[in-house]
Amino acid sequence: MGLQVVEKRASDLMSKWVGESEQNIARAFAEARAKDAMLIFDEADSLLADRRSAERSWEVSQVNEMLTWMESHPLPFVCTTNFVEKLDPATQRRFTFRIRFDFLSEAQLPLAWAAHFTSPAPAGLWSLDRLAAGDFANVARRMRALGENDPQAILQELSREMEAKQGSARPIGFGR
Repeated sequence: MGLQVVEKRASDLMSKWVGESEQNIARAFAEARAKDAMLIFDEADSLLADRRSAERSWEVSQVNEMLTWMESHPLPFVCTTNFVEKLDPATQRRFTFRIRFDFLSEAQLPLAWAAHFTSPAPAGLWSLDRLAAGDFANVARRMRALGENDPQAILQELSREMEAKQGSARPIGFGR
């Protein structure tokens, strides 16, 4: 899109002082607007938790602040989360696009392999059905640290990554 990116984590915005989190949220949107930048909120579920389960007034006001800015912000912004089900329902109409990144398809597996490893993909790769692109990157870092490049050893580590996951595919992001 040719835009600079401003990325904010919940830890950049949340404060123990009442009202300061809301001010930090407003500053994040103002910074992005001043820089004509796309704003990214990583782990947005921390900032946009469902208000129906809020126990304190600041939890509601923080979400309200985010929703208000999301509604009026003129530039693209992105919120990422692994817990879309924990987002306040009012967030849904604030997103032009909701993008779900599932596990890699059978056709995508060899492409992810080729992006991270020089050896041809072993036959057993196609049986791994719960891998994401990040799993390949993580295993590639691990294998470099171990000085290991045997395809079967890599496949075994990818299999361990898959086995460590619980449940089925979960979304990891969506944007406007």
